[in-house]
Amino acid sequence: MSITNELVAHHTTLRQLYAQSENDPKVFEEFTRHLIVHHTMEEKYFYDILKAIPEAEHDSLEAVNEHHIIELIIKDAEGFPREHQHFPIKIEGLGEYTTHHLDEEEYQVEMEPASPSVNAVLTLVGKVEAGLIKRVNLPIGTSLIAIAQKPVDQ
Repeated sequence: MSITNELVAHHTTLRQLYAQSENDPKVFEEFTRHLIVHHTMEEKYFYDILKAIPEAEHDSLEAVNEHHIIELIIKDAEGFPREHQHFPIKIEGLGEYTTHHLDEEEYQVEMEPASPSVNAVLTLVGKVEAGLIKRVNLPIGTSLIAIAQKPVDQ
């Protein structure tokens, strides 16, 4: 399976956790843990490598910036009392910004075919990570990385 497909598949989990946390603030902690792991994996194994490729640099930097904003929203919510009447607004704000970010990533995966050089990098990263997954018990979210490839622009 491709790295991009695995990351997009995890978006479904993130959306489900967001929806659940709107009705049950106790799920908020799980939602934020998944977000942090997801962002870490994308940045460490995906965007950092893509930043080195000129055609992918802008989108990579934009995504990392959006991750930073999401992490600021999480930090703001961490110290906010869960029983406070306005805590649901914190959940909603994080969910809306996260949903925007996920939609944008999915659009890019679907609508912006990658060049052979980008696919080569994604495939290499995917093979390395697939090998690690077989040998090491890694934390939740790590299995998002698998053999990677996007459609090639003809």
